[in-house]
Amino acid sequence: MSLDDEVKDLKPQQTAGGFILPGGYWAQEGPIPSTPILRKNAAFQAFVIANAMAMVLSLSAVFIHFLTSTKTLRQMTFLVNVARCFIPASMLAMTVAFVTGTSPVLAPSVGLSVATCVLGLSFILFVLFAMFKFAYGLAQRLLGFMI
Repeated sequence: MSLDDEVKDLKPQQTAGGFILPGGYWAQEGPIPSTPILRKNAAFQAFVIANAMAMVLSLSAVFIHFLTSTKTLRQMTFLVNVARCFIPASMLAMTVAFVTGTSPVLAPSVGLSVATCVLGLSFILFVLFAMFKFAYGLAQRLLGFMI
């Protein structure tokens, strides 16, 4: 491989800007051109909703952190606690979006689809365990005794 070939490989690739959905879009010959192929699939619809939820929760958490610089200590504490709730909720929605976005695309390969779903959803078990541990510790501190 020559130096020219290596430099050519390093040049940035031009791609069309846009939002790519799992399964792709119908071409001009499709029933409704430029619409998602999987739009009637229940898993795809769950992907779109979970993806939107993840985006809104993530953006809200970031925006709240920007707001804290102009607030009093009491308001800032409240806003940071709200953001702390939004971030894990966003992560859960992102996990659901990942699983529901990959499952219809990988449906022809059942083994790969199941493995991806199990691995993706294992994160939810981790988060539930962490939330339970947090709630248990909080209850102990608030009530002052062991539950």
